[in-house]
Amino acid sequence: MSASTGPGRLLQVVTRIAILLLACLSGFAATPAAAAEQKVLRFAFRSVETGFDPQRVDDVYSTAICAEIFEPLLEFDYLARPFRLVPLVAESVPTAEDGGRTYTFRLKPGIYFADDPAFGGKRRELTAADAAYAIKRLRDPRNRAPYSWLFQDNLLGLDELYEDALKTGKFDYERPIAGIEVVDRYTLRLRLKNPDYTFLYRFALAQTAPVAREVIVAYGEDTMSHPVGTGAFRLAEWTRRQKIVLEKNPDYRGRVLDTTFADLDLPEQREVIAELQGKTLPQLDRVEIYPMDTDQPRYLTFMSGAHDLIQEVPMSFVGQAVPAGKLAPALAAAGVRRQHNVEPALWYVQFNMEDPVVGGYTVEHVALRRAITLAFDRDQALTVIERGQALPANGPIPPGMIGYDPTFVTDQQDYDPARAAALLDMYGWVDADGDGWRDQPDGAPLTIDYMYTVGADSRQYAALWERSLRSVGIRLNARAVQFSDQLRDRKAGKYMLATGAWIADWPDGQNFLALLYGPNAPDVNDTRFHLPEYDRLYEQSLQLPDSPERDRLYREMTRLVIVYAPWRLLHYRDWTYLSYPWVLGYLKHPLYQTRLLYLDLDTAARRRAQAD
Repeated sequence: MSASTGPGRLLQVVTRIAILLLACLSGFAATPAAAAEQKVLRFAFRSVETGFDPQRVDDVYSTAICAEIFEPLLEFDYLARPFRLVPLVAESVPTAEDGGRTYTFRLKPGIYFADDPAFGGKRRELTAADAAYAIKRLRDPRNRAPYSWLFQDNLLGLDELYEDALKTGKFDYERPIAGIEVVDRYTLRLRLKNPDYTFLYRFALAQTAPVAREVIVAYGEDTMSHPVGTGAFRLAEWTRRQKIVLEKNPDYRGRVLDTTFADLDLPEQREVIAELQGKTLPQLDRVEIYPMDTDQPRYLTFMSGAHDLIQEVPMSFVGQAVPAGKLAPALAAAGVRRQHNVEPALWYVQFNMEDPVVGGYTVEHVALRRAITLAFDRDQALTVIERGQALPANGPIPPGMIGYDPTFVTDQQDYDPARAAALLDMYGWVDADGDGWRDQPDGAPLTIDYMYTVGADSRQYAALWERSLRSVGIRLNARAVQFSDQLRDRKAGKYMLATGAWIADWPDGQNFLALLYGPNAPDVNDTRFHLPEYDRLYEQSLQLPDSPERDRLYREMTRLVIVYAPWRLLHYRDWTYLSYPWVLGYLKHPLYQTRLLYLDLDTAARRRAQAD
């Protein structure tokens, strides 16, 4: 369609297509006239969810829903840039005691869980015991909690409790331990084995949100379907992998926008303040979310106006929505608002450091990994596959994170096939049998197994890897697997080369450097990188607050990552977010997938736009 076509005609055409798609894919039906004044927000996730038990989930979208239903002790301020921890159900952000070994939380009285049959008709107040119970649930082996690493090897006595549970088959929640003390109804004191000045960040994650023990007991193995929290929303309807419906929690205490840390020099923040100032939050009555892992339906449904916003515009449609970095004329005429955000995430390809071919720390194995890194044409990946919507990664810490060093530059991640070939020749990775492919130094055939997840972009990456390594004489066998299978095989060490990515849990570079800390293998560190010098620097960094000295340690760890090459660093992705003008208060927070608490709808404006 030409650029001269009017925006009204564009929306009419796409509306017919998108409404049909949405009806087929997600059971969407028009809101009845009687409920027209209800504030109902609709949008899509770009992948599916798994469930809503905060201690048992780790995928982005399940976590996003949990963050709307449950409330952790702390949160990241909606407006503060750089990021800032603020209290949520705690009265204040604890200060580090005993040189960073002790933290004491005082919970706000008068916060209640949403009503649920498990409470027997009584109002149930949130207490310090609920916060302690959630921490212990993360280490109960029966829960197989993906985020159990949050409290591994830090709280006094908790590892021993975990080990005893492995032996006996029962986790003793009643046994007192030195690391978790419920001082009184509203006070929780946590004691660590060693100083850790990043410890508090854990308590802004949905995974650490307090839960009511009687709810967990009542629903047994079905806790994923019965989330009961103290947050602004509650689960009203769930059709797995098709539709998630949240409704305003009638028992929620309500909040108002806190502008203490707002940056009034930013027009988008001034706009949010103007739209939300003085309102009791949440304003939304109902939220309908449709998981769509196919790009076209998700994009077209937004274009029709059937969805109110689209997060992470598909790369395949960015050129249409934002040609040459500017909002398309039709979208601009419709009043669509655009935001973009360099995601606090790192995309990379990882080597299995325990694999006998690509792993190891001898000079010839380091040379192989560095040669493979140099042989990969990252520039083409950024231009063609990422469509210019990503920045090259030169280190493990993304922009915007504490410890990110914009001055750190290295040519060891640059595309240089000539240097790659020279390294291979120098350290014995040569074609010993004359078949045109390089062999191992002992003469055995060399084939690199590359595991990637199913998807169109992933296939393009696999093809580029194959071409890149073929150009330096290395044979590559690429195999596609489902994402869940890839995670399982990575944890089990059943791979040589595999795609990987990490989205920040908290805004400190430590969250990324932890991925290569030896004792974190294989749960977090599924690369299985274990370098004593790196581990020593990492442990030293935990004992320091944010400071130039800690930045120096981060830089040294980054240098070791580049030298030993456990990862081929790829990029930091720059996502585009679009919303219609009737969506109020929308400010994409880099550390949260969504913040529904802060959104409002101008329903009259939406009706007028849909009638035009």
